[in-house]
Amino acid sequence: MTDVATRPYSTELSKGQGAITETLTLLEHWQPGEHRQALAQRIRDQGILGRATANRVDDLVQRVFVRRYLVEEDRPAVYLKRLLAGQADPALIRQLMLIYTARQHPILRDFLGLVYWPRYHDGARMLARVDAEAFIKEAQADGRIATAWSASMQERVARNLVGTLGDFGLVENTRQTVRHLLPYRLLPTTALYLAHEIHFRGVGDNSIPVDPDWALFGLTREAVVEMLERVSRGGHFIVQYSGELLRIAWRYRTMEECLDGLAGQ
Repeated sequence: MTDVATRPYSTELSKGQGAITETLTLLEHWQPGEHRQALAQRIRDQGILGRATANRVDDLVQRVFVRRYLVEEDRPAVYLKRLLAGQADPALIRQLMLIYTARQHPILRDFLGLVYWPRYHDGARMLARVDAEAFIKEAQADGRIATAWSASMQERVARNLVGTLGDFGLVENTRQTVRHLLPYRLLPTTALYLAHEIHFRGVGDNSIPVDPDWALFGLTREAVVEMLERVSRGGHFIVQYSGELLRIAWRYRTMEECLDGLAGQ
């Protein structure tokens, strides 16, 4: 998996935000092994994204779909397409999209970890665009932004950061500069998917709860272990935890088996 911690922030999240509907459409029409340029050309020629301009189609294909989902041998797109074919819960698909988006956009990952979840856990009810702007100014001051952004660009990226949270259901999906935080939790099926995906990367059982993706949902190591113990009751695996050492007896031999097990839930 790409190490986002060492990458400076970019403005590319603004090209699509969450792009939920467009991503679902592209997953439906994407053919495994298809060249990126050929995909973009076909999407334009067939009008698959409706009235979107050629530039907009290129952004959605190249800067959103390709960058987020056609990485690591296209596994994100392959997995999501398999879940969709199995009629998996749309809420699960949306949380997985959040994970894959945050993996490619450090600014979103850090905004969730440094701003959104601290406010959520402190009982805050609102998130404002000025909160995102303050986060960006701080990032620019400490070097997380390699080249200084103009004030208008800072405002644009801040707006799109909050908009992305709206797309993924963490705040209300409106155009207001101040938005209500929504009740949000990691789905059991998302926890099962993520645990297996980390496992099949070759990560040891005891390191699974400290994978940075759990923090996208505001979870500590202890909370992850509790979640794994809870979801294990569905028979997908067996958890043994001593307080320090975590051991998991895995039922599925491949990620594909896991996906098929999740699709019916």
